[in-house]
Amino acid sequence: MTYLAPAPFEAQDVAVLPFRPPATRIWSTGRRVSALWALGALGPQAVAARCRALAAAPEAMLEA
Repeated sequence: MTYLAPAPFEAQDVAVLPFRPPATRIWSTGRRVSALWALGALGPQAVAARCRALAAAPEAMLEA
């Protein structure tokens, strides 16, 4: 996890562990999932707008 500075967590005695999705069923490709495709395809402003919309109305995610 080279994107994370571990020192602040270690100073507070907090363990930082990578998220490891299950390797079976719907999660079998979960390790390859990333938001980078959305940033590349839609751009940062569009992704931010969609995140704000979801934060304002999380129940809309269930309708999709």
